Amino acid sequence: MQISILEKPIVKSHTVSSLSKPVTAWGVLRATVVKDLRIAVRYRANLIGNIIELIIRMLFFLLLASVVAFDANEGQIMSGSDLFIFFQGALILFAFRGTALGTPLGAVGRDLYNGTLEFLYTNPCSRYAYYVGTVLSSVIINLPVFLPLYLVLVFYSGAHVENMLMILSVCVIVFVSLTAMGVMIAMLGLLWRRIDSIAGLINIAFEFLAGAYFPVSSFPQVVQYAAYILPFTWGFDLIRYYSFGKDWNTILPVWQEWTILAMSAVIFTALSRYLLKKVERLAKQKGLHLI
Repeated sequence: MQISILEKPIVKSHTVSSLSKPVTAWGVLRATVVKDLRIAVRYRANLIGNIIELIIRMLFFLLLASVVAFDANEGQIMSGSDLFIFFQGALILFAFRGTALGTPLGAVGRDLYNGTLEFLYTNPCSRYAYYVGTVLSSVIINLPVFLPLYLVLVFYSGAHVENMLMILSVCVIVFVSLTAMGVMIAMLGLLWRRIDSIAGLINIAFEFLAGAYFPVSSFPQVVQYAAYILPFTWGFDLIRYYSFGKDWNTILPVWQEWTILAMSAVIFTALSRYLLKKVERLAKQKGLHLI
């Protein structure tokens, strides 16, 4: 009688690697910019609308400067080209206002509509880089809007090259603060869904409360304190300081305003990253259906 012994088959173990590989923040940033630029090339109506809107604003300010005059700088009556420079200093920052404040919120709304938000939040990639990428792509798209406004300010002000470079530096720092604020607004949009009215109120505050049309010093004291929270307030003031060849009475000493601008960029960036992590942690704990 022959007895056969059955041997267990030898199973070779294979290490299974995850298909989801971490992507660097730079990779996410670059991919987002490329994606948004391709979308913008396909749908150009929004860019054309933004250009027309800012052209109308500039023409309105030019007309207003030719028919009115008011005390814009502590006893100095401004009119004509000086008043137009006053308005134009606000207008060049308006090119960044909608870009930084509205673009991340628009990306959230688009991702919710297309059903791609879950993909974004379940993959090992930097969500902050994604939102910053949407803003950078919008900046590139809106350069045809910003550059003519900037060149008009250069022509009318006749400022030196050094002053115009300082104006560009102010725009960059304000842009960093606005980008961080835009990410915070986008996170509120994830949590509360409908916050269009809140975003609209913030836009109105940046346009009127920060001193775009009238100097902050002419506001009541309580309103002035509220204006000091907004980075636009210090951006407007510094741009006018350099546009008028440093012949402008700033709210605070110039170095203090630069410090406030820089600190605003750091603080708002830290707050936006903290809020983003809170939203991500909430989504992991209670489910992606919450966002």
